[in-house]
Amino acid sequence: MTKQEVLDFLTHEFALSNLPESFQKLREISNDPHSDIQDVVAVVRKDVELAARLLKLANSSLFSRGEHTETIEQAAQKLGMRRVVESSLAIGLIKEISIDPEVFDTINFWKRSLTIAKITEDVFELIPHFLKARIEKNLLYTAGLLHDVGILAMIQGFSDEMVSVVDYAVAEDLPIYVAERNRWGFSHQDIGRILFKKWNLPESLQAAAGYHHNPVDLKRRIYAPLVDIIYVADYTYSVREEMPFRDPCKPVMYPEVWKRIGIDPTELVELEDSLVEAKSHAEMLLAS
Repeated sequence: MTKQEVLDFLTHEFALSNLPESFQKLREISNDPHSDIQDVVAVVRKDVELAARLLKLANSSLFSRGEHTETIEQAAQKLGMRRVVESSLAIGLIKEISIDPEVFDTINFWKRSLTIAKITEDVFELIPHFLKARIEKNLLYTAGLLHDVGILAMIQGFSDEMVSVVDYAVAEDLPIYVAERNRWGFSHQDIGRILFKKWNLPESLQAAAGYHHNPVDLKRRIYAPLVDIIYVADYTYSVREEMPFRDPCKPVMYPEVWKRIGIDPTELVELEDSLVEAKSHAEMLLAS
């Protein structure tokens, strides 16, 4: 397997060669200061599955507050434009990917990614104000949700090679991205970064895709705060979920990253409630 073969797969065969259409339209609306909730509703109405899942989310225990939501307008008002846009991305991606469950547990993958996406904002609130000023807050959810999309691409297109490299990483007790580079000369992080660029996502998101496992290697420090937040959110999920010690996807502890982001690892206990809520949110979006 060569990098060019992977690039050809991303262009011609990967299910997520393009971002979901509804998300792209809603993102444009959210960035338009003259748009309103009715513009959001008009897009959602054209996507039956998105509409159904948003109604279900609005009526969940997370948002209902005892009030039943019956229309798309009510759901959009209750959830808010930002959450509708975020949910459209998640729902659109989940329905596009189909992988043999005997090869890869996509449900667990999305549960992890959705949970990490949701707690990025809670991690954001813990960092110093001068670092907050360097981050576009509306990018946090997208960065958290898509940070490991390169794994999905590799699994869908090159499952045998991916399974083999995971076995190698476990046998040698290596982080997954190191094992991938040893075997292939590139990693799923590189593939994620290429996909982000193909999708015309901002360079800060490309950096998050390319360095979330090893933020210490990031050269363009202007993007470090966002990358570090994704790393911390990923680490938090992994620690609280008690991932196996030899799991190659378990984040490595980089004390210098925690120091520059201004968070003490012992503060992770403050995210306990957020993590529980984020997992509930993920399970709701994944429910059929």
